[in-house]
Amino acid sequence: MRRSHSTIVGILGGAAAVALLLAFGAARGAADEDDNVPPASAPPRVAVVNGETVVTLDAATLARSGIAAEALAAQRHQEETAAYGVVLDLTELAQARGSLVVAQATAAKARAALVASRAEFERVRALHAAGRNASDKALEEADARARSDEADARAAEAALEAQAAAARQRWGTVVAGWLERGSPALDALLAQRERLVQVTAPPGAAPDPAPAAATVRADGAAVEARLVSPAPRTDPRIQGASFYYAAPAASGLLPGAAVAAFLPIGEARTGVVVPAAAVVWWQGRAWVYVEERPGRFVRRVVATGAPVAGGLFVTGGVVAGDRVVVRGAQMLLSEEGRGAVQGSEG
Repeated sequence: MRRSHSTIVGILGGAAAVALLLAFGAARGAADEDDNVPPASAPPRVAVVNGETVVTLDAATLARSGIAAEALAAQRHQEETAAYGVVLDLTELAQARGSLVVAQATAAKARAALVASRAEFERVRALHAAGRNASDKALEEADARARSDEADARAAEAALEAQAAAARQRWGTVVAGWLERGSPALDALLAQRERLVQVTAPPGAAPDPAPAAATVRADGAAVEARLVSPAPRTDPRIQGASFYYAAPAASGLLPGAAVAAFLPIGEARTGVVVPAAAVVWWQGRAWVYVEERPGRFVRRVVATGAPVAGGLFVTGGVVAGDRVVVRGAQMLLSEEGRGAVQGSEG
């Protein structure tokens, strides 16, 4: 009986030892697993300095982030107002040119006939008065011919004037003058080396006087167009003041195409162009991050009222020489939000 009791105690002692070893092994394994979990990266320091939000990244985080910044250069910019443009079909213009040429030729022929018939009448009349070497009938016929040619000349002149007036009503005085007298500018339009674009400003937004040049954009390409003249009629869809601009023929500037146009207004200003990639939006405003030094980024608001190709033209918030983040700006904004959440939890 004593031997059985000792055996039982030995068995229980051994079981306890095994259980202790197993528990130690499990704890050791858990500790090893914890050692393999990478430590959570420390959140960036977010602070407000002189009213500006500053994000500071340590060297390791900065190296992993892939953030890139570039310096801004000073640029001159002319403020613009957006307008609407349409590339005109010049078939009607070509027809007007042909009609005017025919009318001019008809009037010139009538004037020449009148000059000849008047000279013949004067000759016959002189002969008739100097001894009746010309008969009364010959004098009457010469007079009738001169009067008929005079009537033809007046009719031809009236027809020519009507054609010219119609051209002025349709195309304005400048283009009508090209039609009447010919012009290298008209030749370039009719040969399709240039396009005639009717640019219409929104009601009440037309610059006065019309700017000598405008920017026309179609299919992503921008070309500079020169002012021809005010247009004698508006675009019925816009109901604003219209102008004619001549633009180099380019892809997208096909007759009938609707294009975006920008009319310069005011004085040219000096500022910087903020690349589109640098802009982040938060609380309905546009912001950029300025790299004050490696790892230290200040968020600043920028105005959006002067969009240009590739970004925004601004005259405040950032200046020439500032380094703005062009890759990773959205990440910095996200880090701000994460820092604010962690701060509120702490």
